[in-house]
Amino acid sequence: MKWLIFAQIATQNLLGSKRCLLGHGSFGQRFFNHASPASNPIGWLDPNQLRYSSLYHGHYYSTLKYRKATESPYDVKKVDLEIISRETIKPSAPTPHHLRNFNLSIIDQFMYDVYVPLIVFFPNTNQASNVTNVVTKRSKHLKESLSKILTRFYPFAGKFKSNMQIECNDEGVYYSEARVNQTLEDFLDLPDDERLRELMPEKPYTKETSIGNYVIGVQVNIFKCGGIGLSTSVSHKIVDGQTFYIFMNAWATTARGSLETISPSFVASEIFPNNPCLQYSVPSKLLATKMLSTKRFVFDSRALTLLKAQHVASVGSVHPPTRMEATIGVIWKAAAQAASKVRPFGPYSPHALLSAVNFRRRMSPPMPQESIGNLVDVAAAICFPCGDMNLPTLIGEVRKSIANINSNHIESMKGEKGHERFNEILRSVTQLTNVTVEGDCVCATSLLNSQLYELDFGWGKPIWFYVMNAGFARLVTLNETLKGGGVEAIVTLSPDEMEIFEHDLELMSYVSINPSPLRFLN
Repeated sequence: MKWLIFAQIATQNLLGSKRCLLGHGSFGQRFFNHASPASNPIGWLDPNQLRYSSLYHGHYYSTLKYRKATESPYDVKKVDLEIISRETIKPSAPTPHHLRNFNLSIIDQFMYDVYVPLIVFFPNTNQASNVTNVVTKRSKHLKESLSKILTRFYPFAGKFKSNMQIECNDEGVYYSEARVNQTLEDFLDLPDDERLRELMPEKPYTKETSIGNYVIGVQVNIFKCGGIGLSTSVSHKIVDGQTFYIFMNAWATTARGSLETISPSFVASEIFPNNPCLQYSVPSKLLATKMLSTKRFVFDSRALTLLKAQHVASVGSVHPPTRMEATIGVIWKAAAQAASKVRPFGPYSPHALLSAVNFRRRMSPPMPQESIGNLVDVAAAICFPCGDMNLPTLIGEVRKSIANINSNHIESMKGEKGHERFNEILRSVTQLTNVTVEGDCVCATSLLNSQLYELDFGWGKPIWFYVMNAGFARLVTLNETLKGGGVEAIVTLSPDEMEIFEHDLELMSYVSINPSPLRFLN
């Protein structure tokens, strides 16, 4: 990719010369009546709106304590929860023989082999009925509708044969149910990453290998009030943010008995065929090897109004910053400054931002929004924490990096001719991370405008959803608040960086730390 090659060359030039650098700055109940988000669903970032999943929070990360990487999230229980059933949900009809071997795209091929944990919370809006009856009916309905849609999403019911192929053998989806001895309202009063992880499916674990494993795991967590926390563990080898939404929307649509049919499109591997001779992979320096801290920071509408009033210091930029640009800009600045205070940084030491971009609509012609797989690219920008770190410049760098993911660039990645381009892309990412100290690089992903708050299984829409880190060392995930047009940022950094980050005066002037999602219901 041109943008990464240029960023890497610029970084090396900056490291090798003091000429002209500083002057250039950075490169590079109350459960009802919630407002609808914008209509466009996303990948992990819709670049047309400049927003960005492919990247998430690992099972040993915690807001309050730091576990060793080898510890299981089930070693220390913080939630009174009992698993009441475990089973495998199979497709309601067998997969035809000619569809038994499903080829992954080259993007799926080199994507990190991790499972992304996500959870969506639904209140019990049927207070007049017996809770047990409500739960029994909804549980049965969830399983039946999941079985039906797996006939259309047949690769999701198979097992990975390799990093290039899924055997569509109808073995099914891991499915468990649990009872939580707590009301949903009490649980959400003060959520933290560690407690939320205990609601995740036992299988597949976040950092398990996908080979021979399930594609998806599901756990239905039923609270005392009848509310439900629907958690999933999905393989990043085939699921990006847009794919997750397509699957969940199809499941919800079927569950509520809608006549609408959502059919997935499996064309990614035809447009971007995999390559058995791929020379490079995504750098391992981006993955976590040490204890980390995850915290949640919420920007309300007032803060976003102030941030969006910022100028965008980028050539030709006349529009104010989007929510994604503004929030990522201020977070990146605080994270880079925190890194520079815990590790040696010189005047020309770079700090990178890698933003995932959904390019379905960037292609010419655009791909169907129902296209399944990782149809994302990475936009790279760099700044210099000991140089010019003004916010308009950083926001401009975010915008400029994403603008590079255009139709001409995507065209160069298509077909077998794109194999060498992908090697160039991965080589450039590796070079970029190699010239940063200790991988001083923040990955960014967004579920803004994802429409997840519009999911309806027949008993009402969600009141909150949460995405966890699947194993990245430094990660920012942007989600929406239910109402008010706010943004919540789930941030993972090292503990010493987080200690500085959460006391950054500029950042703290815009955010509140870990407020209850219940505050956004009214």
